[in-house]
Amino acid sequence: MDLEKLEKMVKLVLKDLEDEEEERQPTTPYASGRTKELKYIPQLEARVKNLMNLSIQTLPDHQDLFTITHKKINQRNYALRISDAISVLEHILEIIEIEKNSEAKIQSMKIFEGVDEKMKQVNLSFRNKDYNSCFNNLNTALELVLKEKLRIPLTITKVNTAKIVDILIKHKISPYLYLSETKKHITDITNKIKHSAYVPSKSDCIFAIKAMEELAVQLKNTRIELSEEIRKKIYEGL
Repeated sequence: MDLEKLEKMVKLVLKDLEDEEEERQPTTPYASGRTKELKYIPQLEARVKNLMNLSIQTLPDHQDLFTITHKKINQRNYALRISDAISVLEHILEIIEIEKNSEAKIQSMKIFEGVDEKMKQVNLSFRNKDYNSCFNNLNTALELVLKEKLRIPLTITKVNTAKIVDILIKHKISPYLYLSETKKHITDITNKIKHSAYVPSKSDCIFAIKAMEELAVQLKNTRIELSEEIRKKIYEGL
């Protein structure tokens, strides 16, 4: 699904949630909060669940947040409040706005401006303590800068950024030290998240964000020259 279509759907559901929230304000200080639980509005609950599924497909870098929200809705012993659903949908709209700006920059071949927009998503996830999404977005930002500097077509998807970084470090390609920090704080941590169920911490994210920001600054005005041997290894690893 494209971003604009998802955005329209989110806004429609958000409006209905806000109307429900307004209508279900307690009439007395002692009124039960149960009336504000999403499960008491089955049709609206189903629409929120559908949006979570669509958001996972459309905004995969943030899929952990949407998956968790979807699971919470399905849990019998957990009651997702209308206000909680509103917060998630407002967060989705923020992500969509930044993602649209990022896509526009990338399509205009302003790759580093697109990376700046992607870093806004990183910081948005960080503020929401969604640390897994932080790393997903950092890896996308890293993939973009590597494609730009190594002249890898943007149409090639699912690039193995960790392997590319390892090759560049092994052959001491400049900026070697910054690439080493990127490996330590981004690609190595990402591998632990994917393969060892590692849960990234706040400090992991802080170091990873700093490593990505510093690498982007170093690469922006640097031309990377590769031998045919190294270039072949990189393309074989894609």
